[in-house]
Amino acid sequence: ASDDAGNPFGLEAIRQCVAPLSDAEPAYWGWDLAKSVDWTVGIGLDERGRVARIVRFQRPWQETIQSILAEAGSAPALVDSTGVGDPIVEALQREGGPNFEGYRFSTESKQRLMEGLAVAIQRREVSYPDGPIVAELEQFEYAYSRTGVRYSAPEGMHDDCVCALALAVELRRQRGGARWEAIEWTAADQEDDDGF
Repeated sequence: ASDDAGNPFGLEAIRQCVAPLSDAEPAYWGWDLAKSVDWTVGIGLDERGRVARIVRFQRPWQETIQSILAEAGSAPALVDSTGVGDPIVEALQREGGPNFEGYRFSTESKQRLMEGLAVAIQRREVSYPDGPIVAELEQFEYAYSRTGVRYSAPEGMHDDCVCALALAVELRRQRGGARWEAIEWTAADQEDDDGF
């Protein structure tokens, strides 16, 4: 893992958002579509910003479309529409209606998305179970280049979960309006915490 300096979320902040999977229905979906060797990852957040569902697979595009339609149901979904994603999003909109919205990644749009996720993590407005999401968040890094800030996983690592989570958080921010609030932690959640 990289040290905090190159991590946009903050390792301590990432850990503070770890909580069990929510048993509520997903109200907002983020979908990061596979690019050649990657995975298609869907993350569903409940109304309060807790991860309620994580789906990860590698399938042919037609099966991918059917799987996304089946998982998302009638909940709104923000889908990576970069490159190969464009026709996928169009197919989802044709078959699943206006619940599906595309999000095209560029250096600027990815930066905006990741900054939004960083704010949500630092304010504890999102929670996720330990596992692949946490591992990817901890490895994620940003570097300054002449074109701006580049956010990505280290060479050879995946950032599909980070992107799917960031898309779901962004959709919740857009659709949820003023309902943002830090997730309330119960005493049971605090037991593992070191405190001060």
